[in-house]
Amino acid sequence: MKKAIVSDREILSQTANGDKSSFKILFDQNYSTISRVLMQFSKDPEQIKDWTQEIFMNLWLARHSQNFTEIENIKAYIIVMARNHAIRALGKKSLLITYAYQESAAEEKADSDSMRAMEEMELMKAYQAVVAKLPPKTQQAYLLSREDGLTYTKVAQVMGVSVKTVENQIARALAILRQELSYLF
Repeated sequence: MKKAIVSDREILSQTANGDKSSFKILFDQNYSTISRVLMQFSKDPEQIKDWTQEIFMNLWLARHSQNFTEIENIKAYIIVMARNHAIRALGKKSLLITYAYQESAAEEKADSDSMRAMEEMELMKAYQAVVAKLPPKTQQAYLLSREDGLTYTKVAQVMGVSVKTVENQIARALAILRQELSYLF
């Protein structure tokens, strides 16, 4: 028994009325074409099957639209539909990859920033511990010069000593700091 040849217009009209057998004919006639079109966008057979299913599902849902039965060339319509679907899907994937990359970069930067902050805090603690161990006059000269920003002449006036003594005290402080903190570098 021969199958009756049905035009695209009749298949679309019957599909628009909810005839699943007409939709099956539409599916069978266009499945391989859609698969070939989608292979231009992906080599993953599972992804192509998923996209094909989504395209036909969208076509089934679109059967209620006003111009569904007015489609002139169903094959061309489905090809355009497949291309658009693949482009949208890949665009979303690209956006997700970009977003994931940005999130990862932000996390790495946050990790790096927190690591740097911890290192700076450890360095500051070590520095303060060494300064606290300096002999009292050496510590005073060093803090007045480095922390308070006074010149050697001002430090000498505050401490009631000569400028040469201040220079010697600060040189001593720097030597001790260099020696004690060298393990950090």
